[in-house]
Amino acid sequence: MDADGRPVRPALTRDHIIRTALALLDREGVDGLSMRKLGTELSVNPMAFYHHLPNKAALFDGVVEAVYDEYATAVDACSGDTTGWRNRLEGMTRLFRDTLRRHPHVLLVVATRPSYAPSLMAFSDRTIGELIEPGRTERDVLAMINALRAFTIGHLLAEIAQPIGGPTSPDPPLDERHPHLSRAVASGYDPDSDYEWTLQSMLDGFERRPRPPT
Repeated sequence: MDADGRPVRPALTRDHIIRTALALLDREGVDGLSMRKLGTELSVNPMAFYHHLPNKAALFDGVVEAVYDEYATAVDACSGDTTGWRNRLEGMTRLFRDTLRRHPHVLLVVATRPSYAPSLMAFSDRTIGELIEPGRTERDVLAMINALRAFTIGHLLAEIAQPIGGPTSPDPPLDERHPHLSRAVASGYDPDSDYEWTLQSMLDGFERRPRPPT
């Protein structure tokens, strides 16, 4: 409040614009984000954004950066709780999934817009350095991280993303023509269990992968 009791509008900064855009995306999805709506949210003329972000692509890049910064903060907060490359990579992957689950409408944005923000580059460099072990190169570690990232995004897209083109048709009934499939799905679909099974299988594969002698 100012001296007259009127609310004081926060200064228009790049970070404030991006955080507001992320909140708007969380609420209304990608189709609901426009410069006009964002201007309404911030009570400013949309032309004011261009001093901080030159176009909508830069806005989406900023949103991706904000999501990864949220993830990096969560990882750093838990960094002292795990030891060993496998436990650390496993914990980091779960935190990535948790972060994306909080922003389901941003999934496709994250999946299709790689981020080269300085903060993310520094976090990635530090993470790779922490996961290197004898016989495992920086390239090996990056390949593991990229594989788990792609798996996590793909699994979440199947789990929570809205289908393109409208609702899907109801599941068809299974009968004696599909005996193996019927038994496979008899217990129902548990996305958490399915995710964990695949995550552990991937980590097992990384662990068993032969390493050149040091």
